Amino acid sequence: MILVYMKATNRCNVGCTHCYLPLEVRADKTRMSRETLSSAAAFLSDMRRYRNGDKVHVLWHGGEPLTQSADWYFKAGELLDRELPGHTESMQTSLIPLRPDHLPLINARFDGLVGTSVDFSQRMIGGSVDAYHKLWQTKVDMARNAGIEVIPGVVPTTNELGREEWIVDWMVERGFAAFNVDRYNAYGTSFPDRPTNRQHARFLDGLFTALMKRMETTGWAPVNGAIRASITGVLFGVGGDRWGGTCMNDFVVVEPDGSLNNCPDKASFEESYGNIADGYKAFAANKFRRKSIRHQALEHKESYCFSCENQHFCASGCPITPNGPAHGEDECSGYRTYLSAVRRFSEQPGGRDTMIAYLNQAEIGSKLEVATRYGGENNQGACAA
Repeated sequence: MILVYMKATNRCNVGCTHCYLPLEVRADKTRMSRETLSSAAAFLSDMRRYRNGDKVHVLWHGGEPLTQSADWYFKAGELLDRELPGHTESMQTSLIPLRPDHLPLINARFDGLVGTSVDFSQRMIGGSVDAYHKLWQTKVDMARNAGIEVIPGVVPTTNELGREEWIVDWMVERGFAAFNVDRYNAYGTSFPDRPTNRQHARFLDGLFTALMKRMETTGWAPVNGAIRASITGVLFGVGGDRWGGTCMNDFVVVEPDGSLNNCPDKASFEESYGNIADGYKAFAANKFRRKSIRHQALEHKESYCFSCENQHFCASGCPITPNGPAHGEDECSGYRTYLSAVRRFSEQPGGRDTMIAYLNQAEIGSKLEVATRYGGENNQGACAA
């Protein structure tokens, strides 16, 4: 599947300490023109043709996509339907700018499903996380009243370490059947509250423990993409989420001016990989893109990767996450200590049955399964938080 991060604008009216976009980029009110969108559709049509008919999924991203009107997206969707038939669409948003006129758009164009970023320490209104959450919850309620399924996404900081069970309870108490966790990346910059790889591994371990405990005691737990992927990897050798990705080859980031990259975290810190006006062949041949694909496939792996019990599904993890001590980290980018904990749990009496029961909560093809699948049916990775 070709996953397209389509940015109607980079403008955002919500300030988050972990945002991958510099402040000056978020302040830019430039909006993608109809001509640029039409060129993007032609570009993606060529990409699909050269890739033997791969499916195309357009993820409206940003910036904050809901700073644009519903009418803009309806007209954009009509153009894409005409020039890129058979594609699908979704949206990742803070929900903060959600208005009543956006609701029919989400139901009609995005199958009544929307991804939203919530977080627990970076997003504030007037210096208050609680004030942010209160406003965010009113927007969630607005969406739910229109029959829309809301899937929160969390980017854990060092402030969330040890709060994993609390986060699961928070999701359950507010009626969320699924949520996602994304890695706090720091490509091209640094953040003092970013967890190290080992700390993130411990966070995942705590999250896994809390979800399996809830499965054992109640028979149900919220569906989480990272936890699902670690289970399918350990039990069945099927990667997903941060494991086994091909994102550098399969992702396209289209900026409002048509410039290109293959990773939203990198787009603001690297020279553009060309422009859609240059066509797909130019993008495919771009030296920076080819270098990033080679890095993911070969150079990101270290010697210990080839003797690791997870190598058949891990593929060394996210290609922009430093992979171990040689790159200034205290753990590999596949979070081996976490995967080892999952494997130990699977070997305990009843552990495997609990894990399979957790997987079976989300039927294949259901909204929850799709919403927590990392990057589509090929499990390439989504980085949508």
